[in-house]
Amino acid sequence: MSKFTKATKVRKSQLGMNPSTASNRLNKQLLYTFAKKLDMHWCYQCGAEILGVEDMSIEHKIPWLHSEDPVSLYFDIENIAFSHKSCNYSAARKLNKQECPSVGSYNRGCRCDGCKKAQSDYRKGLRARKS
Repeated sequence: MSKFTKATKVRKSQLGMNPSTASNRLNKQLLYTFAKKLDMHWCYQCGAEILGVEDMSIEHKIPWLHSEDPVSLYFDIENIAFSHKSCNYSAARKLNKQECPSVGSYNRGCRCDGCKKAQSDYRKGLRARKS
């Protein structure tokens, strides 16, 4: 048995889970904590507060898969937002068809007056919460 395998078994035994699983959970908890401290724990799709780490997902605003430059879009920090898991997964499957006007419709490209106002109100609310 190699040193690496033995060390992994010890870590797994002490953590009660695979060390990579534990590391991913810790990273997600840190990310949620920082997002909350920076008042960035609001869903990109629906605009509601993300109440816990278990419901938070990282979302790409512009889908990177099958794009002209997937690597750049994937790693572009400005292309990242947080969403509820259900909002993110539904949007990816095109199941989350919010009617106009809504922030979700605006995020998917609608620019009708109602959606522009919903987005504007959402942004004003974010700024007010930061003050």
